Amino acid sequence: MLERRAALRNYIQAKGEVTTLELLEQFPEKSPATVRRDLSYLEKTGCITRTHGMARVNRQFVMQPESFYYEREGENERVKRAIAASAVSLVEERRSLFLDSGTTLMAFARALPDINLSVLTAAPNIALYIATKKPTCTVLLTGGTLNPKTLSCSGYGSAESLNLLNIDIAFMGASGFSVSSGFTAGEYFESELKRALLTKAVMSIVLMDSSKIGKSMPYTFARPADVDVVVTDRGIDATARRALTEKGVTLLICGE
Repeated sequence: MLERRAALRNYIQAKGEVTTLELLEQFPEKSPATVRRDLSYLEKTGCITRTHGMARVNRQFVMQPESFYYEREGENERVKRAIAASAVSLVEERRSLFLDSGTTLMAFARALPDINLSVLTAAPNIALYIATKKPTCTVLLTGGTLNPKTLSCSGYGSAESLNLLNIDIAFMGASGFSVSSGFTAGEYFESELKRALLTKAVMSIVLMDSSKIGKSMPYTFARPADVDVVVTDRGIDATARRALTEKGVTLLICGE
């Protein structure tokens, strides 16, 4: 399913604008019902817009690519450490956790106590750090292809690796959050993995510094109602606070 939707998305992005009839001709193996479902899904993730019989690239999102991990590693370090310290208070021994990729989640991995935990992650750098520095933890990696830009594994095999696992808490990162777009990511397959994890985990917690507020990346992986807790800093504005709390999200703000 992921590869099918990715092929459809790539074709629309390459053309800019296509008709539904053109898509049916280009992908004859897809039924009209399947094309409609896939288009509806791509519209929900924010990468296309639809009108009657047409699908267009959402240029607003395409123009904001994900930056490289090493470019983000030194940004807002103090804030990321404070967010990580607040989030660690939610961890209990003998729990099964998912740790997303990203620099804030790396700070969270460093703050984790060396206790009996089962940790699944999509980030090889996080897996290596926990395996060597927190030996009491059990570490598992998702499948998929390593993205050198984000240091995250996703794509073919990543969502399937979740089928036999139980996850108590998913600690997620986000590249952006806005009232209109929700929680967004810059890479398609990574957003797909995030969406799968949100349905799998008993509790979902987003770790995100306030510099991400008001930003929209290409792919929406969650709306406020899809997450339980957001851990951030005092820079979060009143509009974002209201948008989250009105949907039942618990805000854990470091420094308050």
